[in-house]
Amino acid sequence: MRRVSNVLGIVSWLVDFVSNQNYTHRLDLVSVNEAKPNPIFMTSLIGLDIAIGSDNFQNRTTMCICQMERLGEKYQSVEAFGWAARDSSGHLSPFVFSRRETGEEEVRVKVLYCGVCHSDLHCLKNEWHSSIYPLVPGHEIVGEVAEIGRKVSKFSIGDKIGVGCIVDSCRACESCREDQENYCTKSVATYNGVHYDGTVNYGGYSDHIVVDECYAVKIPHTLPLASAAPLLCAGISMYSPMKYFGLAGQGKHIGIVGLGGLGHIGVRFAKAFGSKVTVVSSTAGKSKDALENFGADGFLVSTNEDQMQAAMGTMDGIIDTVSASHPILPLVGLLKPNGKLVLLGATEKPFDLHAFSLILGRKSIAGSAIGGIKETQEMINFAAEHGIKAEIETISMEYVNTAMDRLAKGDVRYRFVIDIANTLAVPETEAFGLAAKDESGVLSPFRFSRRETGEKDVRLKVLFCGICHTDVCMAKNEWGFTTYPLVPGHEIVGVVTEVGAKVTKFKAGDKVGVGYTLSSCRSCDTCTDDQENHCPKMIMTSGGKYYDDTMTYGGYSDHLVCEEDYIIRIPENLPLDAAAPLLCAGVTVYSPLKYHGLDKPGIHIGVVGQGGLGHVAVKFAKAMGTKVTVISSSESKRDEAINRLGADLFLVSRDPEEMKDAMGTMDGIIDTVSATHPLLPLLGLLKYKGKLIMVGAPDKPLDLPALPLILGKKMVVGSMTGGIKESQEMVDFAGKHNITADIELISADDVNMAMERLEKGDVRYRFVIDVANTMKPTP
Repeated sequence: MRRVSNVLGIVSWLVDFVSNQNYTHRLDLVSVNEAKPNPIFMTSLIGLDIAIGSDNFQNRTTMCICQMERLGEKYQSVEAFGWAARDSSGHLSPFVFSRRETGEEEVRVKVLYCGVCHSDLHCLKNEWHSSIYPLVPGHEIVGEVAEIGRKVSKFSIGDKIGVGCIVDSCRACESCREDQENYCTKSVATYNGVHYDGTVNYGGYSDHIVVDECYAVKIPHTLPLASAAPLLCAGISMYSPMKYFGLAGQGKHIGIVGLGGLGHIGVRFAKAFGSKVTVVSSTAGKSKDALENFGADGFLVSTNEDQMQAAMGTMDGIIDTVSASHPILPLVGLLKPNGKLVLLGATEKPFDLHAFSLILGRKSIAGSAIGGIKETQEMINFAAEHGIKAEIETISMEYVNTAMDRLAKGDVRYRFVIDIANTLAVPETEAFGLAAKDESGVLSPFRFSRRETGEKDVRLKVLFCGICHTDVCMAKNEWGFTTYPLVPGHEIVGVVTEVGAKVTKFKAGDKVGVGYTLSSCRSCDTCTDDQENHCPKMIMTSGGKYYDDTMTYGGYSDHLVCEEDYIIRIPENLPLDAAAPLLCAGVTVYSPLKYHGLDKPGIHIGVVGQGGLGHVAVKFAKAMGTKVTVISSSESKRDEAINRLGADLFLVSRDPEEMKDAMGTMDGIIDTVSATHPLLPLLGLLKYKGKLIMVGAPDKPLDLPALPLILGKKMVVGSMTGGIKESQEMVDFAGKHNITADIELISADDVNMAMERLEKGDVRYRFVIDVANTMKPTP
């Protein structure tokens, strides 16, 4: 399997978490302990404890930190594919993520089938207010062992195996010692939880899963795997209380309330135990199924008072599987003295408890939830011995959203099971690119997924992508907010391959570009002023987070999906490779020239730095009719600036005489240099009311003298990229005046070398990756 760095679906929650000042002290625990890998894992676990009011915050924190420190920097991950919900709509769609590597005592399971439980529906829609998105459901998992750790003793490659509702626990508490890990206060759910290594747990609606051997069960070869899947939750949920409450055996009379996904399996287990079984249901039409197909001895219609009255005091125990609100007094009435009503369905509203009805007969009402691993293995073996299986409707992965709708309506007979192995296929939206996995910034092959093309979306095949210095800073986390894996690239040009149903601006075959801004709120002052790049909710094309909680991956990849309103049309006369840098470098210098009125003939512009931004600035300023002076620390660039780029003058910034002669001559200066440098000489070059515009971002503060500003009414301002309307205007202007970047076209294989050269300033003037011809997916 392909190894990739971890893809997280919990970044949105983390942002909300850290923004709450009441909880920020908890984040300090992560930095103090220098946990490895990403501390986001740690904080997500802590946040889950907070969200559910856990008293085990400190214990879980310490345990998580210790585990993460033990893993250290050796942490690796393996790419996985499944279907996930991104929000409380519960809608499932393709999702590429990662599993951890197989540990010494772990097994990797190729998922063959996964049952659909009603709990999945609750979690998908966040009805229990604890869902972590993106959420991959599924805890009725059967499959085949694909890989084992070196200390695994219970399983071998090829074994048929099952994974239920829990994948870990503390192993030390009373519950764990009694083989009831399901009641451990630190048990880890198979999905929608956080493992002790800090990773988010994703369930069985996926191609494979990793689990400690102690939390998996062996599936007997006599059990058909598809029908065995629901036993991992529904089966053990019925088996466990029958055994625990002494309701399994000859002479016992058991009532099963509800003949659904749990109830029909309960009838089969109870009959196999030798018990007399009566099904209690509100639907008279289920009588035939209960008596003839499942072998029940009796059937009661719960709304038929005569039937219920006749059965009063006849049952030793009742297992109530119904999750819809319903009265329990009539059920208590069916019990014999000392009888037990066991609740499995979690109703939304509390029951009305009539204490007198319990007191008179020493009756009891209890609850039960699944079972421990030992008990689950016992249940599976018992099921195989007695030929017990679930009644299922096998479905494809593509059908799962329809199945969820039907499940919500009770329209299933009796359990949906997804044929994972044969129907879970990586969709055509699978993407391939180059990603940085850590702060080394080294880029390596990376498979991921793009969202489907929405109604207002455009999908483009990436042909070329420029390399910006921002890409280097982000890849190495120099600004401190990079989320890995990071696919850089925001100088993207390509050809439209697909458009959504409501797209009006583009069609397949159009030459287009995507810059720094992938989306924005569209309603704030900056958005309504066509300055989406300054929107506080602006989404970056690379290294950002989209509205559906997915990470944004940039143009170092084979294709991209973008809303049509954030796409730029590339003029036909511009060569696409040399046009790519205009999407960032071009608009970064064009925008301040226009905004500050420095785009008119007769204006004298200084351009500091003759690099990726500076050389384009010279071209734009000259096309606008201005006088241009290049200011550089390198005398060797003089000829290039004047004879090739068309600058009028050239100043060596280290030459005091040249700088002195040019004092007070410039209306504005575009400073493109990102290295630390003095501002005082540049301010001296400005005329009265002149503007020094910073577009380079040095990593250290610059010394800003106040007196030159005060005496000359001068200003120092900043500027970044430009809005979409302005970017289109810039590209059209470039097309009219034949302005392109001077580039060095490279292959995808040379991108790491190009990054190193870029850091040294060894490029003339912009690297552009030939994505279409050189970025090929690995096998």
